[in-house]
Amino acid sequence: MGISNFFNSLFGKAKVTADETIDKAAEFATEAKESLEDLAESASKKIDELHLSEKTEEFIKSAKEKLDEASVWAEEKSQQAKEAFEEIIEKVEEKIEELKKEKAENSSETQTNEETQTKE
Repeated sequence: MGISNFFNSLFGKAKVTADETIDKAAEFATEAKESLEDLAESASKKIDELHLSEKTEEFIKSAKEKLDEASVWAEEKSQQAKEAFEEIIEKVEEKIEELKKEKAENSSETQTNEETQTKE
């Protein structure tokens, strides 16, 4: 029983930590996307205010597109990390259940052996 409690405690904490990490990554990706969008919008306004050449405007548009792509990439990576953590947690939980069953089976076998020896 001590071993199963140990694993439940250990992996329960790991799951909480993984969930917190996933949430923080998703929050970071959202904040990064918002910041990138704000930056691109601000840059576009400054370009308009300064009346810079078309070449500069194209550069800013290109930069904005790249920032948008980076934002999408960050969201994708965040989702992939979340899925990977969920798979790991699921496998760990399955292993814990296997260990519990093995322990229960071993306990039953030990009890059966003791009863058999007592009858003899």
